[in-house]
Amino acid sequence: MPLGSGETVAVTGMMGAGKSTVARALGRLLGRPVVSLDAEIAARAGKSIPAIFAEDGEPAFRALERHAVSAVPPGAVVDLGGGAFCDPASAARLLAMGRVVFLDVSPAEAARRIGAGDGRPLAATWEALLARRLPLYRRAHLTIRVDGLAPDAIARRIVEAL
Repeated sequence: MPLGSGETVAVTGMMGAGKSTVARALGRLLGRPVVSLDAEIAARAGKSIPAIFAEDGEPAFRALERHAVSAVPPGAVVDLGGGAFCDPASAARLLAMGRVVFLDVSPAEAARRIGAGDGRPLAATWEALLARRLPLYRRAHLTIRVDGLAPDAIARRIVEAL
């Protein structure tokens, strides 16, 4: 079924999967606006994501995230934070708004991409998070293995599949 003009394309996956870069490439290919959920959250909170986690805690961050998901405009390409699609209410909304694409990255590739995880509050628990999140990510409409692929190649694969 072809992608409708009002359908949102949400890009999800673990830290290091390339969500932000792929979403920008996908937005260019589809001629659609791109929304970075983390940027929206940081702007609304008036502080960085690490500061939100440190000062307010993860529950406060997740509440801001749910609100940001509810404000995504129709037809946009949205770069989700790694946990946004794991929230039941956000996942239901995203699945109903359009297509969700899971960028599946291996632990080794993610580690190479994120390095020491500076500025990523949950990087130290990457593999444990993957174990919890993978069944949730599998609900996505489309899964793309990203290891060894450039962001533009991933975006082209998504467009072909959609």
